[in-house]
Amino acid sequence: MLIRALRLKPVTKEYIWGGSKLKTEWGKQADTPTVSESWELSDFPGSESVIDDEMYPGYTLGKLREKHPEFFGKKIESFKSFPMLIKLVDAGKDLSVQVHPNDEYAAEHENGSFGKTECWYVLDADPGAYILLGFKRAVTKEELTASVENGTVTDLMNRIPVKPGDFYFVPAGTVHALCKGVTVLEIQENSNVTYRLYDYGRTDKDGKPRKLHMKEAAEVADLNAFVPEAAPAPRDFTYGKIRKLASCEYFRTKEVVFDDMYIMYTFDTFASFTVAEGEGVILKEDGSADGKPADGVPFKKGDTFFVPCGAMVRLSAPHGKIIVTEL
Repeated sequence: MLIRALRLKPVTKEYIWGGSKLKTEWGKQADTPTVSESWELSDFPGSESVIDDEMYPGYTLGKLREKHPEFFGKKIESFKSFPMLIKLVDAGKDLSVQVHPNDEYAAEHENGSFGKTECWYVLDADPGAYILLGFKRAVTKEELTASVENGTVTDLMNRIPVKPGDFYFVPAGTVHALCKGVTVLEIQENSNVTYRLYDYGRTDKDGKPRKLHMKEAAEVADLNAFVPEAAPAPRDFTYGKIRKLASCEYFRTKEVVFDDMYIMYTFDTFASFTVAEGEGVILKEDGSADGKPADGVPFKKGDTFFVPCGAMVRLSAPHGKIIVTEL
């Protein structure tokens, strides 16, 4: 059976804080004027990404797994459902100050859902852009509640200036917010459970205040001081550099920067990669492309591919940067 990287067609989402960069800079198509999120690799019910390849026309990720479980490897069998979700997120405005529960809390209070540990790889950032991540010092529940009520909760949080290439791991329970002018690749557990603490007094499209979840947020929030960890330094390989970014139960992810060629192998699990920089071609199985993109599968900035278990994928480009994620 032919095993190759399969391009994914994402699901786009529009919320009140979204911007235009996912359409203008990252090639996402949508009828909405803004795109807040592009769900790149998703088996979330009702928001499944679709295989964009003539071999599997119209297949969702879930259908591909049903028909070809061997493409996903054995590791995934230990999870109750597909374990990860990968998004592009563009903050045209500040997102709410929010927190996600861990697995135990979500299982008990959110109908058996996963919790949500996530990480952010910064793809783009306007001058002066920043994120809010965890508390500068330990706080009490009473202090947290009071700060939400008087609008000063952001004063308690780490305000971190960001630039492209920065990476942050966000464990479940960490109070956080993406802020205006930041575009990230978000890799997370396959969950959409979010508890809002503070939303700047904004209203929804009907003029009603957006719902807050203070009770749940106070129960799951980590109130200790949070110290962001720097990603390890990259290591060299023949054509460039590889930087390990994160490793947890639900995903492992790394940044690969290469000139000319990068060869991916998947041994015991599937993988995914999103193109952060560059354009080129995925070579045919015999390694040839004859210099013509038509002889392979072209890729460009913003594309995401699913790589089946047991594949060898050759990416050819003058320069490329990809973010690779696997179980």
